[in-house]
Amino acid sequence: MGTSYKYKRDASRLFIAVRDSGKRYKIYLPKESSPVINGNEMDIDFVEQEDFHYAFDWKGKRFQCELVARDQNKAVIKVNGVEYKFSLESIFSYVRRGMISGGADKEQDNNIKAPMPGKIVDLFLSEGDLVNAGEPVLALEAMKMQNEITADCNGVIRKIRVAKGQSVMKDELLIEIQSIDV
Repeated sequence: MGTSYKYKRDASRLFIAVRDSGKRYKIYLPKESSPVINGNEMDIDFVEQEDFHYAFDWKGKRFQCELVARDQNKAVIKVNGVEYKFSLESIFSYVRRGMISGGADKEQDNNIKAPMPGKIVDLFLSEGDLVNAGEPVLALEAMKMQNEITADCNGVIRKIRVAKGQSVMKDELLIEIQSIDV
């Protein structure tokens, strides 16, 4: 029997930060837990001190931060006196920029199709949710066996084309995923 997943991730809390050196960071800020940076949960506590001044505690040390300058999605942040330049983007603007620059051809390869005829038993994610490669997105019952269908890439669920209880045919399009290459 398949595993039931009860979590829901909100893509509006995922950001892509690109340093001026070109290094990219995928930052996810959950509401009730620690931030996740490049897939690793970090034990960081943020404290807002006053306008544009922050502090965070990490590995037993306190770091003082200041937002020095901001122009649209560009930011200069000073951490303990050292300046860092970043381009900050929401996941939606990052994906849109990738599509405009030619990444639109890749999205068809990331769609999930039914590997066999069957019946949709459960949907684990909703449109707009984030998904990681290898993560289950739905359960499909075929020949009295429940199969978890997983995502092939990291991305955002763009469109769910099936509903719980619906019968599907082999190679029928089930879910559209917009990949995120970070």
